[in-house]
Amino acid sequence: MRHYTPLVIALFLGICLTRLSLGAISGSISSESLTAAPPVESISFGFNYDGGKRQVKDNSDNITELEARSYSFFLGYDASKWCTLFATLGMSEARLSDKDEFGDAKVKWSIGINANIWHIDLEEPPLFSGRISIRPALEYSQFNSGIDDETIKWRDISGTLLLSYEKIIEDPKYNITEFYGYAIYAGPVFSIIDGSIGDNVDFNEDTSLGLVGGLDFFIRRNLSVGGQIQSFDELSFGGNFRYHF
Repeated sequence: MRHYTPLVIALFLGICLTRLSLGAISGSISSESLTAAPPVESISFGFNYDGGKRQVKDNSDNITELEARSYSFFLGYDASKWCTLFATLGMSEARLSDKDEFGDAKVKWSIGINANIWHIDLEEPPLFSGRISIRPALEYSQFNSGIDDETIKWRDISGTLLLSYEKIIEDPKYNITEFYGYAIYAGPVFSIIDGSIGDNVDFNEDTSLGLVGGLDFFIRRNLSVGGQIQSFDELSFGGNFRYHF
């Protein structure tokens, strides 16, 4: 019995401490919390696809063609009614020649900001009623891909100043709201690329200024699908899906 005495004492103390701990824990001690999640109405999410070609030059100013494609999830937060912060996370893959296969897909991520700094509502003539707005955007992206037993990685700092035309129509008939909407946009875009292949080859973009244009179609007021085209020295294409709470 003497050998079991320490064990019995330890078990007894453990039970007492547990009871004391459980007694001190409650789900209703404080009515407020230190921080709170943002309102769900401020959140948007979706999916992006981007693919295209860019001419890049290496350390010796030799020009080659970088072709890349990426797939990523999108998460946005409305910091205000006119400003949205966003982030993407996904995979990217690249190749340096049309004759080569795309390299192994690796992590791609980005952070950025979209804004709506000015708009005017058009009511007449009815055929062209809608909203014209100016929307700048800025994004920092990091891409990675395996290629020829090396890792190719590059970062892209891009921004644009878009002129957008939005058309939204609601037509109540028989107590049913028929809705459709779309947004057409276009504007200048800049893209600064800085990357490397392994440890020996660095490269950057050959052309940093271009044009972008696109169309978003609203299936519902808070659900849209869209596509865009960017033109630098080569054409790039992208598509997106968005849901906003």
